[in-house]
Order: sequence, then C-alpha cells, then structure tokens
Amino acid sequence: MTFTDTVQACIRAIYSFSPYFWADSYLKSREFQHEVGSSAQQQWRSRRLVLSERYIVYWLFGSLILFLLSPLLSSWIAAPLLLRVLGILNKELGVILFGICKITEGTAVAASGRVIVLGLTNFLTAMMLFATSYALLGQFNDIPDYTQGALPLWPLIQAMNIHFTLSSAFQPADLLSWFLGIYQSGFCFLFGTIVISMFVSLLNIKPLHK
Repeated sequence: MTFTDTVQACIRAIYSFSPYFWADSYLKSREFQHEVGSSAQQQWRSRRLVLSERYIVYWLFGSLILFLLSPLLSSWIAAPLLLRVLGILNKELGVILFGICKITEGTAVAASGRVIVLGLTNFLTAMMLFATSYALLGQFNDIPDYTQGALPLWPLIQAMNIHFTLSSAFQPADLLSWFLGIYQSGFCFLFGTIVISMFVSLLNIKPLHK
C-alpha cells in the first residue's frame, strides 16, 4: 500500500464515524436496487442530495444555537464540536483529493453554485463551532470589558479573527487555548487551499495563438 492509499484509507475511516455516512449508505443501497437512469433510481438520488444539503444547513443553524447557549453548556461539549470540524475538513479533503466521501464518487468535482454555497456553509459552521469551543475552553489575556456580558462576544470575535485573517485577536493564556488557535488556523489554511484547488481545476489554460 502506497502512502497515498494510506491517506485515502484514513479519510474513509474518519468519514465512517459520521452519522451522515450511515444515513447516506442506507439511501445509497436503496438507490442501487434500481436500474441506472430509471425514475426510481433518480428519486433515491434526489433524496440523497436533499439529505446532504439538510445535514450541512442544519449543522449551521445548530452551531448558531450552541453558541447562544454556550454560557449554559458544560465544557465537555467542545469535544464533539471539534470532532465535527475535523469531519468537515476530512470530507472536503476526500472530495478534492480522491473523489470520495461524496454522492458521485469517482467523478470530477464540479464547482457548481450548489457546491460553492454548501462549502461556504461548512466554512461558517466551523467558525461558529470554534466560537463555542473558545467560550467553553478558552482562556485569553486582555479581553475587553465591552465583550463581556450574559453572552460573551469575545469567543465570536476570536473565531472570526482567525477565520478571516489567520491571526489571533487575543493572547492565549494557557496551552489549550494555544491549541485551539492553531487548530483553527490549520483548518482555515487547509480549507482555503481546498477552495483554491477547486477553482484552479476549472481553469482552461491554452497557449496564445499569434
């Protein structure tokens, strides 16, 4: 097994822990029970597409709600949220690098409007998940008083600053906060690389004819 095969196997293994993987696998098995191109097969394919979209969009709304409830949540909630961030990155890497972890496996990635919108939705979801994680686990110095309140805004400011500038808004006060910042920076760097790769693949570069 080559190193590339090992990476692909790891991506598939991580993907298998997602509840979406098991729901889509069931719909996929039902889809393949019908003849390719038949109306029944297309109906099951449509259900898989709807499931994919709803799973991504519901996670966005869920991440917003979790942030609003962060003052009431226990710190252990941050663990599954950070795993969800890893799942987002893992799936995007699988799609771009190997054409896996998606409904039409093995086919080229098409940067359609649907793909771009869902990708941006995942990007915003990750930002809100990091904001909640900062609220639950983060310890930072020099946090302004005006960001404190019943719902502290500094975790959202920290998450937005790293997400869009790759730089921390506040100085971490412990190793765990440093880890969270590095984790988010790594996510944004890799996710940005994925998006750039997707758009570059659309370029049709031809030599100029005199």
